[in-house]
Amino acid sequence: MAVAGSSGCLSYVTIRLGGTGRRQRLFRVFHLPNSIAFPMAVDHYALCPCGSGKKLKFCCADLAGEIEKIHRMIDGDQPRAALRHVEQTLATHPGRASLLDLKAILELSLGEFDAARQTIEQFVSAHPNSATAHACHALSLSEQGRDSRAAAAALQRAFDLIDHEMPQRVFEAIGAVGQALLAAGHIVAAQAHLWFNAAIASEDDTRAREILVDLNHYSRLPLLLRDQLVLRSWPEGTPWRDEAEKATRLSSLGNWMKAVEVLDQLGQKYGAEPALVYNRALLGGWLADDRALVAGMHAYAQMDVPLDDAVEAEAVAQLLDTDLQEEELDYVRQVYDVADLDGILGRLASDRRVQSIEMPPANAADSDQPRPRQSCVLYDRPMPTSGVGLSRGDLPRLVGVIAIYGRQTDRGERLELMVDKGPAFEASTSALKEIVGNTLGNLVEEQLVDKVSPIELALDSRCYFPRDTPPEVRRRLLAEERHAAIVERWPDVPQRVLGGVTPRDASTDKNLRIALIAAVFILEQDGNSNRDQGALAELRATLGLPQPEQIDPADHDVRRLPLTRVPRLKLDSVSDDDLVHLYRRAVLVGAQLAILYLAQEVVRRPSLAGSIPPHEAYRLMIAAESDLDRALALIDEARQVTDAAGKSTAEWDLTELKLHLATGNDQRAKSALELVVQKHGHDPQVLEVVYQILHQAGIVMPAEAPLVSQDGLSPAAVGTATESAAGRIWTPDSDRPAGGKSPIWTPS
Repeated sequence: MAVAGSSGCLSYVTIRLGGTGRRQRLFRVFHLPNSIAFPMAVDHYALCPCGSGKKLKFCCADLAGEIEKIHRMIDGDQPRAALRHVEQTLATHPGRASLLDLKAILELSLGEFDAARQTIEQFVSAHPNSATAHACHALSLSEQGRDSRAAAAALQRAFDLIDHEMPQRVFEAIGAVGQALLAAGHIVAAQAHLWFNAAIASEDDTRAREILVDLNHYSRLPLLLRDQLVLRSWPEGTPWRDEAEKATRLSSLGNWMKAVEVLDQLGQKYGAEPALVYNRALLGGWLADDRALVAGMHAYAQMDVPLDDAVEAEAVAQLLDTDLQEEELDYVRQVYDVADLDGILGRLASDRRVQSIEMPPANAADSDQPRPRQSCVLYDRPMPTSGVGLSRGDLPRLVGVIAIYGRQTDRGERLELMVDKGPAFEASTSALKEIVGNTLGNLVEEQLVDKVSPIELALDSRCYFPRDTPPEVRRRLLAEERHAAIVERWPDVPQRVLGGVTPRDASTDKNLRIALIAAVFILEQDGNSNRDQGALAELRATLGLPQPEQIDPADHDVRRLPLTRVPRLKLDSVSDDDLVHLYRRAVLVGAQLAILYLAQEVVRRPSLAGSIPPHEAYRLMIAAESDLDRALALIDEARQVTDAAGKSTAEWDLTELKLHLATGNDQRAKSALELVVQKHGHDPQVLEVVYQILHQAGIVMPAEAPLVSQDGLSPAAVGTATESAAGRIWTPDSDRPAGGKSPIWTPS
């Protein structure tokens, strides 16, 4: 059980990556602050809680009765009474490890951190060779983000003192240290601890895996950092291979500090061998020595190693090298006096370069000021009167956000323009002045609001559409815009990872070749889907870079293959067992493109139906597919397979309905809704899901038009629902997107 007050909570941790052009990444972290295990009953033949490695009966048998009383109090939700009893027992049995452990953990769980630190200092001093004592120290350092690197070092000391079986407290410390490292921004170290914790957890202990899944599926980490980084194999025939294997064995036990010592000795003796350089760098990263990790990866990428290995190492270094962070542009709020408030409102309303929006209170510039009298977005060109037949060159792009405030007690009437100081800055401010003319007064203040990277600006289209733009036109134009961002704009943005030159210029410098291939590789991961494959192939061709080649499984250890390479793998030669292993790895880390590729092979193999149910594979494929037509084809295929098996196709019929609602195709949504009700209208559970889908799409079914009447399907209700759907589905030019979010663009 866990002590009282140990319920988990979700929070967001902001972590800054290095030279990716991405200013920040947000990670949803599931914290288990007091996930400390206390058995409900004391097993006299279990390991003693003192961490000696002996059975309780043969170690602290004289304390078994008292320990059992303490556990009963904890189980009865009386942690303070348990703590008092521990203190009383310590008075008669001073310095006993099992009691000091219980006292420290109870104090930590109750938030009495100063008292816990004192207890742990006493514990470590009295039992310097106790792995449990050092694990308690690691737990204490992990609390409230005190010192994650010191916590990792204390945990390494605990690992070094384990003789045979791992004490429970050491296991608990691994997860706690991993979360503390993540909160401190040590991404590779955090991942290593969380992966290790999940690997050694018992089958019924799902906490470590839940944290990993939560991190991998809800973070915006590149796949390269979500996947499990593993040590390189040692080359055959080298005189130091046997010694290097010692480091491998130590690292498999979590004793990474000792493994580093072995590799440092080998490096001094044999020099900079590629495998030694890579593995030493990675072990440094696992220990939160990010500088050693980055330097080692940069160095390895320049060695005589396979191209894929070099590119991935360089990409890791670029992602984590804080010295390569891009110089960012200011995102500012310009405050102007207003000479004629009514005049300025009239001019803004009459110009098609401006569109009025409703700014929610949460998006107001300052929480302590009233909502603006008028809010608008400013485009770089007039909004076309119709989206029918629209071309990409006609698309207006958002360049600023305008807020107009009336007179306040302590402030006069004013206009505020939120704008970034990118290439379009002068044109944007000039356009505003042209639109409002002499109704605008002087610029009285400019405030720094945020920062935005030039790479983000190049990749962010900020396209807006006329309201009547057909869904297929939107999809086509957004695809064209994404293609242009990758092939036309991104190559002309200077990047620090390329020594400050543009990718186009770097393509002619052989010294920057690996760095450039790695930068494109990172760009490829940014989408985590198959939507950009054509554009990236064209980009590589334009820059004279090699296209990724297919991978023969006979030449690789398939189970250790990085998931970024899986879409290049010749799957027809991969065994069933290896395919299942790769599939489960991909699902665990949310590798969408790999999932799509592997699941397609899974459903082609009837032999895998017992290991991976076809409906699961289809569900994941549909979710991972970025092309609407291909997603619909997969839905139809899943429907046929399910129908042939004599099962209900409701899941796929509902999935198609959701997809059409999400993409704004009202006619196809109407047909899908009619199909669902026609086939499954007798099933109240399906109808309940239909209502939920319509509600989530922002559709409110009128009470006088029930979805199903006594006579069956109500055509009026279907028509009302789909017409409502067409009007409520969020598009980039909607005033209020579904869910209450604002369409206003901000750099974050």
